[in-house]
Amino acid sequence: MPAAHARSASLATDPVGQFFASLTRPGHLATFEGESATLRFDVLDGERVDRWHVTVVDGDVTVARRNSPADLVARIQRPDFEAMVTGRMNAQAALLRGLVTFEGDVAALMMFQRCLPGPAGSTGRVAPISSKKVMAERRAS
Repeated sequence: MPAAHARSASLATDPVGQFFASLTRPGHLATFEGESATLRFDVLDGERVDRWHVTVVDGDVTVARRNSPADLVARIQRPDFEAMVTGRMNAQAALLRGLVTFEGDVAALMMFQRCLPGPAGSTGRVAPISSKKVMAERRAS
């Protein structure tokens, strides 16, 4: 099998690659309107680290494979991230269990979790709450 074909075949079956591709397909996500942040996900796979850099500007989303500074840098093992992007694991539960570590802006992490799928069989979505509102409520308490 030629190398180019092997690579495209692996991307077609990779849940992480599929998830990030799904973010850029529409180009604009209403759930991120009014939000802006840069996030980098370091997905650890043995000795290899796949880096996904996500830029959100007022709902417009771009994704690149690069190691660049970001408002938030999250690190997670590939099997755990696959479980998150396929709806088998809740992002907040993963964070509380120490499966995700991060540096930077927690508001960006709270914003990003809104694009993750729910568990199989779930219907609908709750109305999005802005990360600014979450942080304001946190400071007020």
